[in-house]
Amino acid sequence: MPLEDCEETLELCFRCSRCKWICDWDIKNAEFAYICPSLKKYLFDAYSAQGRMDIARALLRGELDYSDKLLEIIYTCTLCGGCEITCKRNHAKMEPLKVLHELRFKCVSDGKGPMEQHKKFAENIEKFHNPYGEPHEARFEWMPKGGKDSRDAEVGLFIGCTIPYRLPEVARSAAGVLETLNIKFRVFPEDELCCGGVLYRVGLASKTRELMEHNLKMIEAAGIKRLLFACPGCYETFKSIYPKLGGKLNFEAQHMVEFLSELLDNDKIRFDESHQQVTYHDPCHLGRLMGVYEQPRRILKAIPGLKLVEMDRKMDNSWCCGAGGGVKAAFQDFAMWAARERLEEAKTINSELLLTACPFCELNLKDSAEECGKYPQVKDILELVYEKIKS
Repeated sequence: MPLEDCEETLELCFRCSRCKWICDWDIKNAEFAYICPSLKKYLFDAYSAQGRMDIARALLRGELDYSDKLLEIIYTCTLCGGCEITCKRNHAKMEPLKVLHELRFKCVSDGKGPMEQHKKFAENIEKFHNPYGEPHEARFEWMPKGGKDSRDAEVGLFIGCTIPYRLPEVARSAAGVLETLNIKFRVFPEDELCCGGVLYRVGLASKTRELMEHNLKMIEAAGIKRLLFACPGCYETFKSIYPKLGGKLNFEAQHMVEFLSELLDNDKIRFDESHQQVTYHDPCHLGRLMGVYEQPRRILKAIPGLKLVEMDRKMDNSWCCGAGGGVKAAFQDFAMWAARERLEEAKTINSELLLTACPFCELNLKDSAEECGKYPQVKDILELVYEKIKS
């Protein structure tokens, strides 16, 4: 849908400011009342969803010209979906997140976007099949020789880019859990390419479509019936973005926490005891964008002795870590600031361990913790599952 087709949403916004805060009845204190990271960081209304909708309307009407500052305002948005959640509670027809995406597509079609750092991502993906510029042949170095990857399996594991190149321990945990449960699965060392989600989110939809066509053809040729993900960014790309680009999924797509939660329901998983106090950070791609909230909590509550303590902002009110929407690449200071905000929130409940289910969240939270002092340890939930699962 082009930005021109979003006129109804742009006109319906009556500047109520709901997109800036978590829901009134969930606010426990002023410090943790915001839901929009860019508004809290930059303070001016232009950085909120309603401000960006004013920008979109003005661009469409020819009332505003592009400038470096305007592009900064458009791209200092993590696309976390917080505005979408709070807005829809008041007006069912509103789709601010769609407007924010279409605004970036317009920047690209007008030859103004994305940011230079995002263009480097696109170059790296074209050349190396990942946004980091790492060798393609190193994508599966995390997998030990003689692993139990099975070519005739109907379950596939799409490993993505961030996990193998930046957090290989999460890849080993995901595969290790499946092996422990005696589930035959397959990976795609030669053929797997970047899902393209990062390109779509900065406005490069056409390049995402090319990657989609390759990846879907690969999965279909392998005869996969269920494709599992440890990265919510990849998961949301396959399940939500690919259909928007005309892609058809002839298989079931699930994040690992959904799959493991199903096995728990069928009494197929047992855990050893753990006497830690933990909290869980809802990734935006997995939570607000895909509605997966209860499954990771069900897994944690199934571990004997583990105490789950929630932060003030949780589930659809969760605070974004700051790494999404291309922000970590182009505005690192902002991304780190947002992560520190979340870590400070975790400190208030005396959590020993902050768990998440997203590599972007984990990396950004870890980077911020290392830079700024003593905070809870940050870990992927699959690592804890692998440590505690009984064979």
